[in-house]
Amino acid sequence: MRIKRNLIALCGAIAASLGGVGFADAAPAGDVQPYIIGGEYASQGPWAVAIMVNGQQNCSGTIINARYVLTAKHCANSGNTFLIGNVDRTQGQSRRPVRAISHPSADIMLYELNLPVSTTYATLTSVQPRVGSTERVYGYGRTQSSRDSRYLKVATMRVTSVSSTFINATAVDGYTGPGDSGGPVFQDGRLIGVHSYGNTSAGTSGHVNVSTYRQWILYHSGQSRMAA
Repeated sequence: MRIKRNLIALCGAIAASLGGVGFADAAPAGDVQPYIIGGEYASQGPWAVAIMVNGQQNCSGTIINARYVLTAKHCANSGNTFLIGNVDRTQGQSRRPVRAISHPSADIMLYELNLPVSTTYATLTSVQPRVGSTERVYGYGRTQSSRDSRYLKVATMRVTSVSSTFINATAVDGYTGPGDSGGPVFQDGRLIGVHSYGNTSAGTSGHVNVSTYRQWILYHSGQSRMAA
C-alpha cells in the first residue's frame, strides 16, 4: 500500500511540474494520450474532417456543405480520403474526392466529394476577428506524445494580428501542431480561419482569413445562397 501511495504521489508531482497538462479531465475511453499540446478533447464537431493518406493522419479540414470540404492547399495529396462528422475519427463517414480546387494564391483548397454527407456544416463568417479576441482551433493532429489523435481536439487561442490574408494567434490553453493543418478555426459559432502554419516552440499559429476569401469559397463550392 505504501508503494502504491508513493506512485500516486509521484504521478501528481510529475503532473504539477508539467503545468497540470492532461490530468484534469478524463480522455475518451481507451485513449491515454495527452491533449492537443494543451487544450482539451472536443465534445462535438459535426463539421470536422480527418484527412487521411493510406490510412494515416495527414491533415484536418471542415465540411461546408453536403459535397465540399475546405482545407489548406499544402495538404493536397492524390491519396487523400476523408473521415467526416465525428469527434472519433474512426466513426466518421468515409468519403473520397472527385475534384480538387486550389485558390491561386491563398493556402486554401476545396475538395468535391464522391457522395454527399448529411451533417451540420460550418457557416463561413463575413466579419474579421478583433485583435485581442479569442478563437477556438480544432484538429486531429499531433499531441504532446508526438502521436496523431483519434479524437478531435480543441484549444483556445488569442488573436494577435489580422491582415487581409492571415489571422495570427497565440496560445491561451493550447495551440496547433502537425496534422492540424487545414483544420477549422471558429469564433462565435462561425468559421473564421483555415489553419495554415504554426510555431510549436512559441505556441503560435497562423490561419487563412476566411472573411477575405469567403466569396471565392462560396462560388467554387456551388453555394447559391450567401452565408448570413
